[in-house]
Amino acid sequence: MRPRWLIVGLVVSVAMNLFLVGLGAGVITFGLNMARENAAVRPAAFFWAASGMAQPARRDTRRMLLSLRDQVRPDLQRSRALRLQAWNGLAAAKPDAAAIKAGLAQSRQIDIAVRSKVEDAIVDHVAQLTPADRAAYADGISRGLAAPARR
Repeated sequence: MRPRWLIVGLVVSVAMNLFLVGLGAGVITFGLNMARENAAVRPAAFFWAASGMAQPARRDTRRMLLSLRDQVRPDLQRSRALRLQAWNGLAAAKPDAAAIKAGLAQSRQIDIAVRSKVEDAIVDHVAQLTPADRAAYADGISRGLAAPARR
């Protein structure tokens, strides 16, 4: 009787291990698909749009974008703090709708100013490149912006 229980235990163990390996592979595949689909339009699109450019222009463009990111980070943090403070105002016993809306409007103004600064700097930089590099960057941005948005 002993060898029979050993065989049953071995078969159950193999089945359980196969199930767990399949489950792990499914979770990893699902996670990778979600990451790929949700990467449609992100601020990093400006960075990755340079991928099709020739090397010196790609390196210079990416350095400019990294520098630009560091320049606008304090404004983005201030905008995020204002937005958080405004939304937290809803939790008050008597929320001040006007103050909440004003905080959100101020946050939006900062976001618009940052976006304008970033887009203007990119246009100024890329406009000075060769026609091939400009076309490659425009193609990269177009692909990033044309990706379908997920809901």
